[in-house]
Amino acid sequence: MNVMSIAILKQRLNQSVDKFSEPAQMHNKFAKPTKLMRTLEIIERKFDDMENAQPIEEKIVNSILKLEKHGADYLTKRDWKNLAWSLSKKLLSYEDKILFTFVGNQLIEQFSKMEPDLLKAVYFPLLYSYFAVEQDEINKRPNNWIGLRNILNTNRSTLFQATLRPKKWLTTLTDHPEVLSLDPSKRFIHDFLHNSDDSRVSSQLESLSIAPNSWFWDSLVSSSIKSVKTMKEDDYFKLIPRFLLLLEKNPIYTTAILTALLERYASTSRRTLVHEALKYVCLTQWGNPQYDSAAGWRNVNPDTRKMVVQWFVRADLEAFFKLFSQTADVDRFDYWIKFIDKISFSQIFLGPAAVQSRHAEHRKFRELNHGRLKNITGSTPSNNAFLLKIDNVHIVDFSDTGNACYGYGDLPFNLSKKNITVHELKSKQHSIFKSDSGRATSLSHSGNWEAKFDEKLAELGVFASQSSSPKYKKRY
Repeated sequence: MNVMSIAILKQRLNQSVDKFSEPAQMHNKFAKPTKLMRTLEIIERKFDDMENAQPIEEKIVNSILKLEKHGADYLTKRDWKNLAWSLSKKLLSYEDKILFTFVGNQLIEQFSKMEPDLLKAVYFPLLYSYFAVEQDEINKRPNNWIGLRNILNTNRSTLFQATLRPKKWLTTLTDHPEVLSLDPSKRFIHDFLHNSDDSRVSSQLESLSIAPNSWFWDSLVSSSIKSVKTMKEDDYFKLIPRFLLLLEKNPIYTTAILTALLERYASTSRRTLVHEALKYVCLTQWGNPQYDSAAGWRNVNPDTRKMVVQWFVRADLEAFFKLFSQTADVDRFDYWIKFIDKISFSQIFLGPAAVQSRHAEHRKFRELNHGRLKNITGSTPSNNAFLLKIDNVHIVDFSDTGNACYGYGDLPFNLSKKNITVHELKSKQHSIFKSDSGRATSLSHSGNWEAKFDEKLAELGVFASQSSSPKYKKRY
C-alpha cells in the first residue's frame, strides 16, 4: 500500500461516513469509525516519517563528491535530497557544517533557482537543516542561513497550495509561518513560560523535528528573558519560579536570567520585600553581594545590588530578633532597621542553641544562608550576635540582655574565621563610641537608649534616613 492508496482509502471512508451523517439517515445508529480513522492517521504518519527519513552519512557524502566531481547537471532527485540534508551535517574535511562552507554557498544558490517540482522534494530536508544549527554557528556566518530562510519563506505558500494532501509538517508550518520570520519565537513565549515542563511549544511544533540544540530554542529562551522587562508586575512575580526552574535546567542562561529578574524586581513596588528563592539562587550563583569580590554582581546596576544587600540585611535582622533569639528585645529590630538604606554589610553569629536547633524554620534559614553564617563561642548557649556596617561604622550587638553594643572603625577580629569568641566581639578598647570623658566605651540598652544611640552615632556622622518605629519610650 502506497501513500496515494491511503489517501484514496481515507477519502472513500469519509464519503461513506458523510452519507450516514445526513439528516435523513440520522435514525440509523451508525457512528464515525474513530478507531479506524485513528489507525489511518498512524499509518500516514509512518509513511511521512519514512519519506522524510534522513539518509545515511555515506549517501550524503557520495552526493557531495558527485557534485564536486561532475557538477550540478549530473545530480539526480535523490542526490538533491541528500544535499539538502547535508546542510546540517559536518562532513569530510570541512571544519564547519556544510551550510556554512563554500559548498553550502553554492548549494543555496542552486536551491534558490530550483524548479518547483524538484524544490517540493527537498523542502523538508531544507527546513530541517534550517533549524538544525546552533546560534553560535549562525552568529559566525549568517549569510547562507539567511539565504536558506529566504528560500523556505518564498516557497512555503506555493508549496502548500500545490499539495493535494499536505503533510503534518507543512500544515504546522502554514499555521505557524512566524517560525520563518525575523522574530520566530514571539508567538510562543506565553506558552513556553506558563508550562514548566517545556512541552507545550514542543508538541505544537513536533512535526517540524526541531533539534534540541537548535537556535530556535535559544531564541525562545532569550526572547522570554527579554520579555521580563515589559511584562506587567503581577505577571512578573508569578513567573519568577518558572525562570528559576529554567535557570536550573539551563545553567548557560544564569547570568541573563538573574540580571533580568533582579533589574525588573528593583523597578517594582515590592523591592523592599525579600524574595527568599531568588535571594538564595543569587547567593549560590553569584555569591554574597555584600562582598566586593563577588564578580557576578557587576552584571547589575549598583542600585539593584543595593536592593539585594538590603534583602540580606532585613532577612538577617528578622531572623536574629524574631526567629532565633527568644530573649531578644524586638524594639532593637525596629531601631536598627531604620538604618537599612545605609547598611552595606550584615553578619550573624549564632550560639550553640541556634546552631543545633532542629526547628524547621531554623534549619531552613541555615540552609538558605549556607556559607554565610558564623558561630559565637564562649558565651551562653542562647546568646547570638550580629554585625552591621552602617556607612563606615561597624556595629556589634547581642540578643541576650546584659550585653552592650560596640562600635568599631576597623574590625578588631578576623571575619574570615568560622568561629568568633564573645571576647573578640566585645573589644571595648577598640570601640569608637566615646564616653563623656572621651574614653572608649560600649553602649547599654538601658533607659531611653534609642535616643542615646542616635546621639552617639550622630557624633560619628551616622544618621538614619528613616524615622524610628515605634517612637522612643522612657524606661525609667
